[in-house]
Formats: sequence, C-alpha cells, structure tokens
Amino acid sequence: MAAAETAAPIAAALGLTVETEPDLDEIETGAWTGRGFDELAVDPLWAAWNTERATARPPGGESMAEAQARIGRVLDRFTADGAPVILVSHGDVIRAALLGILGLGLDAYDRIVVDPASCSELALWPGGGRVVSINERTAP
Repeated sequence: MAAAETAAPIAAALGLTVETEPDLDEIETGAWTGRGFDELAVDPLWAAWNTERATARPPGGESMAEAQARIGRVLDRFTADGAPVILVSHGDVIRAALLGILGLGLDAYDRIVVDPASCSELALWPGGGRVVSINERTAP
C-alpha cells in the first residue's frame, strides 16, 4: 500500500489535506525492485543488506544512511516550524528516523519493529528529540 493511501483516511478524519513529500518515499532498492524474497534469499548482497545496514547498499539503490539523511531533513524542517505534524512513510524510513533520534547506529536496524499502519510519536526540538512511542494503534 502506498503511503498516500494510508494518509488519506487520516487526513479525512482530521479535516486535513495530504501533501506529498518525496523525502518520505520508501528506500530505493535498485536492481531488487520487483523481486520476491525467495529470489533475493540466494543473493549474498541481500544477506548483507539485512545484517549490515550501516554499510550495505542495494545494487543500484539507496543506502540506509541516505534514507536516514533525507528523513532527517524532513524532521529538521518541521522541527524548525514548531507546529505539530503527521508524517506517513514506510517501515525502513521510519526505522531510520527512530534510530537517528535514539542515537543508535544503522546496524541496530533489527532492534526496532515498525508494524504496518502503526503510529510512532516523536518530540523534537532544535538539535535533538526523543521517541515518545512506537507501534501505537488507533481505533479503526
């Protein structure tokens, strides 16, 4: 499901409009795009990607550090604005943001689970922030 499809009912319930933010897009997986997990399982680069997020990169794709940098730019922009905001993105990008706020390296990727359609709350201020909650659910 696209992030815009997730954002639409949230925006409708709150009387807001959805704005697209390219820096919230999923990680670009390059040559792996469209390939199934069974096919990728035999690829040693796939194994490295799943165990060494700080240094591995999908062939022709984006590194986790690049994804973390772009979500960081978004968070910095909204922190400077000071207004509450709801951002909708994808699991890997959300994990990258959470790891950054927690001060953990990208190889700690598997220490955080981001459930589909869950909410994580951050409290941000210039130069820092904290994770308030992860994987919160709201009533349908």
